[in-house]
Amino acid sequence: MNDERPVQITPAQAQRLRTPMMGMVLTMVVLSGILAVFWFANPEPDVTYSRDEDVHEAAAWTDDVTDYSPIAADVPEGWTANYARWETRAEQGVDVWEVGYTTAEVNFLGFAQTDNANPAWINAETEMAPATGSVTVEGLTLETREEGDRRYFVLEDEENDVDGTTVVITTDAQDSEREAGIDAIVGAIGREIPETDDAQETDE
Repeated sequence: MNDERPVQITPAQAQRLRTPMMGMVLTMVVLSGILAVFWFANPEPDVTYSRDEDVHEAAAWTDDVTDYSPIAADVPEGWTANYARWETRAEQGVDVWEVGYTTAEVNFLGFAQTDNANPAWINAETEMAPATGSVTVEGLTLETREEGDRRYFVLEDEENDVDGTTVVITTDAQDSEREAGIDAIVGAIGREIPETDDAQETDE
């Protein structure tokens, strides 16, 4: 029978084993110190940037290429515009003026407006959400659609006796914000767009 004896190392050997470990610890300490210096030298900004497009200015530019007045709603104070643009939906063959807002409660409410709508475009804008009824705003009848937390309000051209455009409003905002946004958008349909100073200079 073989006797198993514990392995014994000399103090010198133990010192040699500890040396690499101490080097690793010192390296980690130094790296942590360098990272801390960079962290405190570049603190996070106190203010978060929030994009806010000038909808009325963009509408003035778009007014030059449309046969109708693009909607430029006077939304409630505290709302910001994420985008305001004139785009072509090539897949549906529709030219669209669209604006999207972030509400004061950080919800979304936006609209798309066109004078050459078709069912494919409306279904794309509403993400095929099922119809749930209708509402009347400013004397105009809008079809309501709903899917999850998103609600859609569709004013079709035959229901729009103001300027004959089709308007699709999309939102996840709750009652008071939703109603305020829809009222502002529908109330701005057909409203003449004043020229901005930049647009006047270009015409000259």
